[in-house]
Amino acid sequence: MLPRRYIRGGGLVLAAVAAAVVISGNRAAFPFGKPAWMPRFSGPSPSSDRDLSLAPMPSSLTLHLVPHSHSDVGWNLSFDGYYHRSVHQVMRRVVAELWQDSRRRFTWGDLAFIDMWFSDEGDKPHGGMLRGAPETLTWRQAVQRLVTEGRWEIVSGTYVSPDEGLTTWWAHNAIVDVGHRLLARELNTTSSDIGWQIDNFGHINTMPYLLSNTGYSSMVLGRMAYRQLRDFADRSSLQFMWQRDSLTPALLTHFLSVHYAAPSPSFDFDNTERCNPAELLEELKRFAQSQARQYPSHGHILVMMGDDFRYIHAQRGFSCLDQIIDMSEVRSADNGVSVRYSTPGEYFAAIRPHLDTASLRLHQDDFYPYQDKPYEQYWSGVLATRADLKWLIRDTEQIVQHVEALLAVMRIKDNTSKVSRNWEPLEQQLEECRKQVAIGYHHDAITGTCAAVAAADYKLRLRRATRQALGVGRAALLLLHEPLAEAKGDAYNTAAQYELGEDADNLAREYVVALGNNSSIAVTNAAALVPQDAVVRVQLASLDSEIVDSATSQVVPADVVGSVGKQPVVEFLARSVPGLGLRSYSVRSGGRVKDKAATQVATAQLRKGDAHVDLRIVGGRIRVSIGTKAVVWHSLRQYFANPLVQSSGAYVMHSFMLMYMVVFIVFGCALVLGLGVSAVVHFSGVAWVRHVLVPQLSSGKPAWWSSPASVTAGSLSGMAFTYYVAQIADIEMLTAWTVGNGLVGLRLAAPVFLSAYAVAGALRWPTRRCVLYVYGVAAGVVLTLFWAPTWQSRPIAPVNRLFTIRSGSVCDTAQIHLGTALVTYRLCADQPGLLQVTTTAAPARDREVVAQYELDQPGWAGASCSFDIYNGVDLVRRQYSRWTPVPGNYYPAVSHVSLADRPLALHLRQATGATCIRKNTLEVMVRRDMSANDYRGLIAPIRDVVPVAVTHFIDVSGGPNVLATNNLVNTPPLAFALPVKGPDTLSLMRSPLKNARLVGIQVADSSVHAPVAGGDSGALSVLARVQVLPGSQALNIPPGNLISPAKKAFAVDGGDWAMAPLSTRNRTERYVDRLQVSAGQQTLFRLSLF
Repeated sequence: MLPRRYIRGGGLVLAAVAAAVVISGNRAAFPFGKPAWMPRFSGPSPSSDRDLSLAPMPSSLTLHLVPHSHSDVGWNLSFDGYYHRSVHQVMRRVVAELWQDSRRRFTWGDLAFIDMWFSDEGDKPHGGMLRGAPETLTWRQAVQRLVTEGRWEIVSGTYVSPDEGLTTWWAHNAIVDVGHRLLARELNTTSSDIGWQIDNFGHINTMPYLLSNTGYSSMVLGRMAYRQLRDFADRSSLQFMWQRDSLTPALLTHFLSVHYAAPSPSFDFDNTERCNPAELLEELKRFAQSQARQYPSHGHILVMMGDDFRYIHAQRGFSCLDQIIDMSEVRSADNGVSVRYSTPGEYFAAIRPHLDTASLRLHQDDFYPYQDKPYEQYWSGVLATRADLKWLIRDTEQIVQHVEALLAVMRIKDNTSKVSRNWEPLEQQLEECRKQVAIGYHHDAITGTCAAVAAADYKLRLRRATRQALGVGRAALLLLHEPLAEAKGDAYNTAAQYELGEDADNLAREYVVALGNNSSIAVTNAAALVPQDAVVRVQLASLDSEIVDSATSQVVPADVVGSVGKQPVVEFLARSVPGLGLRSYSVRSGGRVKDKAATQVATAQLRKGDAHVDLRIVGGRIRVSIGTKAVVWHSLRQYFANPLVQSSGAYVMHSFMLMYMVVFIVFGCALVLGLGVSAVVHFSGVAWVRHVLVPQLSSGKPAWWSSPASVTAGSLSGMAFTYYVAQIADIEMLTAWTVGNGLVGLRLAAPVFLSAYAVAGALRWPTRRCVLYVYGVAAGVVLTLFWAPTWQSRPIAPVNRLFTIRSGSVCDTAQIHLGTALVTYRLCADQPGLLQVTTTAAPARDREVVAQYELDQPGWAGASCSFDIYNGVDLVRRQYSRWTPVPGNYYPAVSHVSLADRPLALHLRQATGATCIRKNTLEVMVRRDMSANDYRGLIAPIRDVVPVAVTHFIDVSGGPNVLATNNLVNTPPLAFALPVKGPDTLSLMRSPLKNARLVGIQVADSSVHAPVAGGDSGALSVLARVQVLPGSQALNIPPGNLISPAKKAFAVDGGDWAMAPLSTRNRTERYVDRLQVSAGQQTLFRLSLF
């Protein structure tokens, strides 16, 4: 019989274990949530109704079969590759099957493939594939008829399905515009009012705001974190109302509880010829019953019947589905299950009469980060995979957005009908550029989750779009000179800017204007609503030249920054380029451009006007002193990946924690063995076993209350060992045993075993102290892993401690090598309040490279950290979760991330991932190169071997103007070389608008954009989407302050922002004498000119 003190001690242990199991199995058992990494022990349904309320099982079920083919615009193959391999056959065969039976339905999402098919075969006769149809009927006409009759439903209506978190707000709007214009032009219709985002890697809460204001009333989503999905399903809430905030409309949202594929492989008719209607009907019935209680009890079940690139064998699929539906009609009275063809539109029409939307769950948050499996399976890797592609997408978008505004400015400036006939071809070319930008933002492009052939195709398309857009901008400038425009028709495809090569002083990813035989430079600022300065690079024939401001006839200071071939490249400052306008400069012989000499110093000093920055290396980090405002510590760090332990690939990011856990298990076993042998040698082995189970003191009190010193010593030892493993030990040594090198494990275990044995024996530790010490070690390791997340990455040390600096009249630069990365700090006269930091990182196998920026302010490093991310609409507050692994704390950052309530912000030149890793410290992804495949659909791993240049702007100004600065950073001016002298300055604005921005602008006459009810039929109109930045003063101005020739203004009401001829669904216009927009909101205006 055991003494009572043992029973009491054992009871405490069992109670602690039971509590841990309860907490991990039921998140509502206590008033706090459980860590995301903790496994869930409960079964498929909770054991009690305390934390959920399932809807009752409906008495009858109606299954809505939705045949569809999810066709990615590039993934394992390129866009063209998928089209020629499968998609065009899917299109033809599905149309043929729908033509035969009016019951059949089909659903299609992205419009890019329809655009390609119509360009390829749209005007061709069907060639006898459509039974009973006239021989002259074209494929376009056939699809138009099916769409009109509701048999082929086009959902979403966007050109592609973009990644929601990494896409800019302008691009989100443009993708809708391009899709709606395509539908109007090709099919004389609009899309259905249903959003379709079934394959996106997380969802952002600005989507219901965008879609509800573009004519949508419902949407279908496909991915949320598995725990969040379980929470919604357990409460019958997979149909819910989703909205941005209480002031904006909510969308009825249907979430797919399973993948968008068919319920089982038995329905994959492209890969099976077997069709047993009775078996398949029973399988559908079981599937429906498993789904019914996860949704409100209306009895209508949406059954996705398709998958990626399906219905190549459309005849086989529709034939089998016909048989299933026919059989269900016979048996429905007996089993209470009916089956029918349907579309998302028909499904929502069926459930709306049964839904009380006011009683549905209201969700005002987003669905990030996305985690599809337990533990560290966060899809955070997509935030940095193929960083070079992310940069190219953003760069092309900025050029296309700018040329869109420039085209509008120049067309408004030209008011003669003779020249205006030349504008339409330019608009058509620019529309093609918008399409390529849209393709770049597809959820398998901007995320980088695409094979090499698809990535190469994306880059080729984007570079072509860049050249074409710049050609459109140059042609628009030249059209003011009509005789020259007619004589130089080939100017449409002439690019005025291109990337500066690595041989030109390592200024990678920057542009230069090649003058050639041109003598004039037009610096345009058409996309911004305020004047801004710009640094412009020009390739000159020789240094015996000077640059002159055409408006003032003053020589502009210029500095040599490199060369292209034997020709020098200089940079000058274009000052006060007006918003919605331009400023001209000329180059003439004479004078001498200064050449900047490079020097090496230990402390770099950058000076521009009143702004000054000091850089020096302290302890392996760069101390950045920005005037008297702030000190920021900058460093590069890297996370490691071991593909044989945990597969970080294109999608998933791991923090090496599991690898460390393996090391700690070896360490723990050696420690316990060493202490155990010591106890057996010096004490009774029976006592050792007894104290392992129930540690006791001789007094009878539990040891954990009486001997905190043992636990504390163990905790400190665990922390010290964790630090050694994470920060000091050789990574190759730690990972070597995964390839069969058992001696490495012995190298780790032997010192620990011997140390534990020697220390415990020398100090004559009793058994109870050894046991408590082990408990302390375990606690120290676990706490350190989660409460010291910076230890999971290692710093990249400087190669030397000297900066290479160049000082000039325009920019001061300092460069230093951190490992294999080149870091360039630039302080320029155009934005003296910002320090530009460009990291040119070479590939490193199985490494995640990140940049850390720590604000030097007092505060406990272990305190919680909040940070704000600007998603283009709102400044969203995020909180670092200590009990969530590092990858689960990364969020998509499109252009801006800042510390909450602290004066440290980063303006980003490309989309990436960001978090606040510890107090006052922002961590931003730079690049990653993984050799493993994480098996999320890609046929092979992605080896990203292209050097990447990533730029961040450090802003410590704080205050309400930070987002206005971010807007200017992301609307940079363009420079064009022209053969003639243009206007000295030009602007359509009467006064600058610092708190607002354009999210699209287009000029058209009434025949293209017919005004809707309540409008005005002016000969020339401007459609302008105007957004006021969050936290700014509301906009309230006369129309002429935005565009000076505006005579009348109309605000578009009714929820349709799209700039498309037929986007008049529920849309009306009302006359307004002032343009009024609230902070954080967006409004579409139509301005009538002349």
